[in-house]
Amino acid sequence: MPFQITIEPLTIESFKPYGDVIQLEGNKNVIIANQGTAKRVNHVAKLENLRSGPSPALQSAKPNMCIFSSAPRPTTGGLFQVKLLERHPYSSQVFMPIHEQGVKTSPDLPSYLVIVAENGSDDLPDLRTIRAFAATSTQGINYKANSWHSPMVTIGRRVNFVVLVWENGVKLQDCEEAPITPVLIDLKPLFKNLSESKI
Repeated sequence: MPFQITIEPLTIESFKPYGDVIQLEGNKNVIIANQGTAKRVNHVAKLENLRSGPSPALQSAKPNMCIFSSAPRPTTGGLFQVKLLERHPYSSQVFMPIHEQGVKTSPDLPSYLVIVAENGSDDLPDLRTIRAFAATSTQGINYKANSWHSPMVTIGRRVNFVVLVWENGVKLQDCEEAPITPVLIDLKPLFKNLSESKI
């Protein structure tokens, strides 16, 4: 029987152990730019490429800025089930939602999940530490290198993202996957009007 956790709001402080939340609101380092017409926040994420130094075991990696178009995942009774986590051992990974023209969404409503766990003593996800956050369309995320997380999960609608990650084409250096004992995430506190479908 899967054990169950409850979704949490995504905040800069709550996500610090796993990486960075990329958002304007709540940042203390806002400066005015573009002749007074823009707000700018510098260094909103720590970008990491741990393969930058010479190493016979590691091939060098290049930054890959790409677009993910993520279809909504199924839920049942307001629950989402996660069965797999992944990590990028040598690279951070940024996801930044792109506004879709013609799609009306409230910036305050959650649109995707951020599911993370700490590394265990066996070098696998420690499920005692698994957490799930609800991110809005105005929040991006940056996973630290070697941080266990779920593949992208959108809820209710398709969401497009700009993604930045360093890759070299060597599978286990770019992305390592770990099947886990299924965990149910209760979305009901933050996701309203969920449509029913099978997990």
